[in-house]
Amino acid sequence: MPNYALLVEYDGTHFNGWQKQKNLPTVQFSIESALAIILRKNPASRLSVAGRTDTGVHALGMVCNFKTENPIPNFHKLLVSLNALTPNAVSVKNVVEVPAEFHARFSCTGREYIYKLYYSKYESSFVEGRAFWVKSHINWEKVEKQLQVLVGEKDFRSLTKAKSMAGKRAIREILAIQLEKLTPEWYQIRIRANGFMHNMVRITVGTLLDIGKGRWESRSIDSILEEKNRTQAGVTLPPDGLYFVRAYYEDHPEIHELYKIPLP
Repeated sequence: MPNYALLVEYDGTHFNGWQKQKNLPTVQFSIESALAIILRKNPASRLSVAGRTDTGVHALGMVCNFKTENPIPNFHKLLVSLNALTPNAVSVKNVVEVPAEFHARFSCTGREYIYKLYYSKYESSFVEGRAFWVKSHINWEKVEKQLQVLVGEKDFRSLTKAKSMAGKRAIREILAIQLEKLTPEWYQIRIRANGFMHNMVRITVGTLLDIGKGRWESRSIDSILEEKNRTQAGVTLPPDGLYFVRAYYEDHPEIHELYKIPLP
């Protein structure tokens, strides 16, 4: 069966996350419904996805895949049709054919997110649903000093939702993390790992901000990780500022073709 990967961006404020849910708007349902109309004589399998984002979380470059009974002859026509039939909050940016064994989730070797921060005493019209407004003073140098402690394979139980990790392994490898100052008011934290647990990015960034605010005198990321206790970390930031940026596939170079379009 032919196998196809899609590159998708979406505004998470309009959806109850990626995964299909009964009587709720989701990204998966929107795309699968469009595919069912377009490929009605060539049925498509259920979509697999690199990361099942929560309600309110956005994506700039999400990868998903599906299989069909017969080859799709015209990719341009497919993209035009998908974007006509899905809500405006979803855009299918590109499509490539991938090997039969490719699976958007299980073949993925790395995932990258950014969390956007608006740092100002004064309100902005572009924050709601798009970024987290940081009104307090932040010592950004202090935040940066904590970042390299997070890099590597570690137990991140302290930085994930406790209920979702009960009895589960919490080892993940953060491959890279950096603070990016875009303007005096706009910052973002970019983080790439081999996998993420529930709310891991939102709790990690919330903890870094708490450290930058001087909430704790003696606590650091190091000591928080050692505790392996969610109550020792900082707040869980809202989903507004979280964006799935890119999925990595070491064994599937054809996915690079998907990303040969400009991404923010």
